[in-house]
Amino acid sequence: MKQHVPAVDLVRGFRDKRTLVIGDAMLDTYLEGTATRLCSEGPVPVVSKTAEYRIPGGAANTAANLRALGAEVALLGIVGTDLAASLLRAALATHHVDEKWLVADTAFSTLHKLRIVANNQYVVRFDEGGIREQIAPLASSCQQSLLAHLETLYRWCDLVVVSDYGYGVTSDQFIARLHTLHTQEPKPVLIDSKMLHRFRAVPATVVTPNYAEANALIAHIDNTFSSARSETLLSSSALEHVGRRVLDTMQAEYVAVTLGARGVAVFHRNAEMLHVEAHSVQRADDVGAGDSFISGMALALATGGDVEAAVRIGIDAAAIAVAKQRTAIVDQQELLRRVSIREYATRAEMQSPVGPQNAPALAAYLHADLSAGPDAADHNQ
Repeated sequence: MKQHVPAVDLVRGFRDKRTLVIGDAMLDTYLEGTATRLCSEGPVPVVSKTAEYRIPGGAANTAANLRALGAEVALLGIVGTDLAASLLRAALATHHVDEKWLVADTAFSTLHKLRIVANNQYVVRFDEGGIREQIAPLASSCQQSLLAHLETLYRWCDLVVVSDYGYGVTSDQFIARLHTLHTQEPKPVLIDSKMLHRFRAVPATVVTPNYAEANALIAHIDNTFSSARSETLLSSSALEHVGRRVLDTMQAEYVAVTLGARGVAVFHRNAEMLHVEAHSVQRADDVGAGDSFISGMALALATGGDVEAAVRIGIDAAAIAVAKQRTAIVDQQELLRRVSIREYATRAEMQSPVGPQNAPALAAYLHADLSAGPDAADHNQ
């Protein structure tokens, strides 16, 4: 049984943890502006551009979050030889993530999501990228480069985070090699995949499907159609059923089913379901929140935290992320402040003779106080 480590100490220990991120690196572009009239050519708004942002997305956003939280990061993925690849490499450099492990394939178009935002409202999103011909496999030389890099980076890292959207990085051969390496040298492995069934044999530390992905896995195994309802409508018994089925299907030690505003349900074979509540956020933008969650949780586990402490830290990171605009990146000082507030408020609630009802007000007061303190000043430099 792990000795309890305060959450603040876990977050402070994130620095220099060597983390390998494997998955589908994307470029997120935001074109933002104001719309005051309709176009004369058709009933669509005319948007006057005021800003343009290029941010690492997908697995690249997970890498940027881990780096901002203090870890050393290697990002293993595929890009094309196109303009989007150059812009993604530049965006990674801005966030101090080394892009040298990205493998370029001429048959691959860099994954790119372009969002048009007018008056703070999404107008449209354009997606592009992937293998130019869906029937064309990745080049053999690209696959061999990925496998060679995996051999090198697995031995270097302290933990592995897989961020898989199904665009070809994690081939069957690649997953088999990851399995072998993990068997030879066990270390924390966290998997977030849209096609979780492909990782069934990997003895991961934690897999993190959302409710729909968990149901999709069960439907795939049972060869049935997934009719997952919204996680907000779930009963505890239904959630228990889904989580246990996923756990029985996978070789993972833990399954953490993410439930949006309802938090996270954690399952282990020898324990009851653990439901960790999410934080209430007035205005939520969830782009990148899952990346922030798995980054905080992964580093907490690698630093010596138990799964409950790690999930709570992951939720803290996600709560910061959803309060931000655009694809979110959470840094160590932001997370350290939030964890400090949570732990202080919890102690105050337990020790205060006036009762727990004052803990939320205390937490709000502390947040305002800390935001104006020395840590905030250092962060803004």
